[in-house]
Amino acid sequence: MVGMMGKRARQWMRRIGLGMLMSMLAACATAPAAVSIPRSEDLPVVNSRTGEAYRLLIWRPASPPPPDGWPVVYLLDANSVFGMVTDIMNSRSESAGKTGVRPAVVVGIAYPTDAAYDLTRRTRDLTPSVDPQTLPMRPNGQPWSETGGADEFLHFLQQQVKPLVASRLPVNPQQDVLMGHSFGGLFTLHTLLSHPEAFHSYVAGSPSVWFGQGALLQQAKAVMTSGTADTTGRRVLIVTGGDEERLTAAEQAQPDAARRLAWKQGNRMLGNAQEMRTLLAALPGLTVDYREHPGLDHGSVVPMYLYDGLMFALSPTGTASAPR
Repeated sequence: MVGMMGKRARQWMRRIGLGMLMSMLAACATAPAAVSIPRSEDLPVVNSRTGEAYRLLIWRPASPPPPDGWPVVYLLDANSVFGMVTDIMNSRSESAGKTGVRPAVVVGIAYPTDAAYDLTRRTRDLTPSVDPQTLPMRPNGQPWSETGGADEFLHFLQQQVKPLVASRLPVNPQQDVLMGHSFGGLFTLHTLLSHPEAFHSYVAGSPSVWFGQGALLQQAKAVMTSGTADTTGRRVLIVTGGDEERLTAAEQAQPDAARRLAWKQGNRMLGNAQEMRTLLAALPGLTVDYREHPGLDHGSVVPMYLYDGLMFALSPTGTASAPR
């Protein structure tokens, strides 16, 4: 009798064990592990003057730092593009002897959200102060959220973000890069014109030069006339898509297509960018490059702006060899 009970007990234990194993396998199937980017970290940081929270997404190269420290790429809108930039850096700088791309630290300035963009906060952080009456009607008919926080945001980058990065990694403050697209491109060019000493290289993708009825163009003309900005030794690249003033196929099918087309043509993304290039080329000691990608619009040009920008800023000639 005792032997029979022991046999039954062992059978039940095997069944329970099998059940537990199946439950564990099912849990693994329904709850996959999160994917992380190697050699990266996600740091919370608070603007000490405004009390607002940000995230710093920091990636470091696999190779040892050079004697004078790694260059640093400061990347705006990092919620959306940090992964793309680290992928490019990981593949291109790994064979620097072939590609000519120096390994560099990437510091993405992001917001505490899983969304690709925090549209309200980026609109405020990345735009200079202008008269709200100079802003055109938005294509969706909605009023503008708060604008004009660019100078405060730059102060945050200069006084908090850069020292924090320098305290954690061996970086070269004389070889830093600022990269931004759209409003981020506007912020990048505004920084170049108002505080050219803030960064060594500037990369502006599809800059929103139209903002404030072209206030940035007027700022560039004032700097050119007064000679107050020392741009000697600085470098800037502007990247645009050739179709930024046209509707995409998807936009053409929308009921508000006419209003969207008027918005794009009124903003003159290409015309303004080309005029900005001409004005910047007149500043003494500033290296200026401009690249336009046919067939790409304001959104689809983003990967090319990122690639062009990294090659421009981190290779000695401003270009890099094709992948091998």
